[in-house]
Amino acid sequence: MRSKYNLWFAIGMLCFYTFISSETAFAAQDDKDIALIFVTSTQQPNRDVIALQEMLQVYTSVDVLAIEEIEEQMLQRYKRIVIFNAYPTVIPEKALAAVNHFQGSAILIGENALQFSPFAKWQQGQIIELRTIGEESLDNPVRWKSVLPSADFEVLKRASSMNESYPFVVKKNNWSYIGDFVNRGTLQYQWPTLMGDLLQLPKPQSHPAFIVVSDINMKTDVGKLEKVVKAFTKNRVPIALEVTPILMDEYEKNIYYLHDNKKLLSYLQKLQNEGYPFILSSTTSPENNLDYLALRNIYPSISRDENSLFKGSIPEDSPSLYITKMDNRTIYPMTVGIIPDTDSNPLYTVKRKIDFLLQVPSSIIGIQYPAYVNSSYAQELVDVLKRHPQIELMNFRQTNQQVKSENVSIVQHKDGEQTIDLSFSKKERLKISFDERPFELILWILVFVVSLFVTLFFISTLRLRITLRKRLFEERKTNG
Repeated sequence: MRSKYNLWFAIGMLCFYTFISSETAFAAQDDKDIALIFVTSTQQPNRDVIALQEMLQVYTSVDVLAIEEIEEQMLQRYKRIVIFNAYPTVIPEKALAAVNHFQGSAILIGENALQFSPFAKWQQGQIIELRTIGEESLDNPVRWKSVLPSADFEVLKRASSMNESYPFVVKKNNWSYIGDFVNRGTLQYQWPTLMGDLLQLPKPQSHPAFIVVSDINMKTDVGKLEKVVKAFTKNRVPIALEVTPILMDEYEKNIYYLHDNKKLLSYLQKLQNEGYPFILSSTTSPENNLDYLALRNIYPSISRDENSLFKGSIPEDSPSLYITKMDNRTIYPMTVGIIPDTDSNPLYTVKRKIDFLLQVPSSIIGIQYPAYVNSSYAQELVDVLKRHPQIELMNFRQTNQQVKSENVSIVQHKDGEQTIDLSFSKKERLKISFDERPFELILWILVFVVSLFVTLFFISTLRLRITLRKRLFEERKTNG
């Protein structure tokens, strides 16, 4: 009897565990939001797929899947799908069935639309050259295989050739269609909001922003730099300082070292002690430049260029509009660019770029303010940023960063503290001292040498006197 009881108990526990496991599995499935499905000739994500992933990840979680991976039950766990078709092909039957049965919000972009049941009544049009999409003119025409949607679709945006306009973004119920993903010019600032609206996603409101005071090197006028730093600091606007410690001037065919400008070096060391974040810019070996600064008590936590030493970087030519993470590294793109050194409305381009970026949910606003630009424009820039409450200025000193080279380890924490570990040899430290203070070092060597000679002379004289006294004492003893 007892054995039967144990058997039923075991069966009950097994059923309970199975029920809990299935509930957990369904809960995990419910957490899935967007499936970004791509159709490419290589079966690998291309640049446009990555751009779509970045803009959708701002809203919610995104899984990137090749069309070849899709099976009939796979899409049931997702709330939304986006299908990007980069080239014409026959869609696999399993994927077609899964997509055709999907009930959530969906967007189809590009080729192969007529193969899917929501667009089966459409007709294929001719290949045309688009000159405008919506109200945006294209710098170069885009060849597009036009489509003729059925009358029950609402046209949200049209595109035009030289002579005719065509439905380009259309919608019916939960399905939307976009003719092509032309992600350049001012259009790149419009897609994120359009995608969010079509998928009925809640729009993030904040925009992270940062200012980098750049072009700091041996040639920098320390007086101008101080004025720029003070202009931002008095407004409590955090800045980062981009330093090139070893400047290779290709035009002059010369190398300039930061320590040759002693006032500037001393000022930067002061700013390091006050908690300002530093960014390393290198025209020569990044590791040599890092070692150079670390030996002079300046500890950069981010690099201007992507390299293996730094976990964080601020590339100038990144096409991204967002903070992105890749291979355990964080990339902060310089989206606004540089403030020009001109007296004729230098902030015009900056203001225009900021207005574009504010259309893109959660885009980052990265601004480069060269140290040689008049400090009076700093106040104007601060006023521009403060007019937009959704802009949240970042302090790079309050971000987690990590730097690691053969001789230098820098770990920066969110509270601003830096853990520094240096493993330079005494020879390297002596070389640094000689490079920066050669006359002082030579003077100390002379003092040491003279002191050594004086000491030796004193010891020699003392020994001689002792020897003479001993000899006199022995002579007196003998004569006595």
